[in-house]
Amino acid sequence: MYLYLIRHGQSENNALDESLRVKDPGLTEAGLKQVEYLGTWFSVRPLDVLITSPFRRALLTTVPIAKTTGLTPIVRTALHEVGGCVSGYPAIGYQGEPGMNRVEILAAFPGFEPEPDIDERGWWKSKPYESMEARSSRVEEVIGQVVEEYGETDLHVALVMHADFKHLLLQRFLPDLPMDAAHFGALRNAGISTLKITNGNAILENFNCIQHMPAEIITPASHSETRV
Repeated sequence: MYLYLIRHGQSENNALDESLRVKDPGLTEAGLKQVEYLGTWFSVRPLDVLITSPFRRALLTTVPIAKTTGLTPIVRTALHEVGGCVSGYPAIGYQGEPGMNRVEILAAFPGFEPEPDIDERGWWKSKPYESMEARSSRVEEVIGQVVEEYGETDLHVALVMHADFKHLLLQRFLPDLPMDAAHFGALRNAGISTLKITNGNAILENFNCIQHMPAEIITPASHSETRV
């Protein structure tokens, strides 16, 4: 299996102070341009499976890839950003929010396929901020599911997600590498990291690839990439 880990394009929260951020932002003008280049990148590369986080910024990032490849995107709750769908910020605390529900996702993103757990209550269902234990369990869940479904195949699988969770997945896949920003650099918007997985072993083929975008639309890494 070839596994592409893709960070969403620049979100509207990226340019805001933490206290002004909203629970489920879309993409900035720059972000919309970035994700169009993801579609171009995949127009000349094989892709068999396309799975996305349910956050709006990830869904919008997935649209050009789906158009280029003709694939039906699977909307999978487990790919959400660290913390879940919440409003607030550390200084005042967090409040759980519903997240988009099935009807809202299908209306805004026709042709996408939300998983059964996304119902009328929304994908997050107003739960509190995700705990460290739940986060660790979710990393194992995502890796276990992807490897079980596609690990023994030659398929090319793309996961559209968020910087913090992508970093956690890379750490888990590559425990012997220092996958921190000081050694490898920050995970950029619309960046692609590629893993080749054979017999349960992962090889990093590229990290944080942004060469598919012209320099003028590459956005700088934010000071804190949490929930953006």
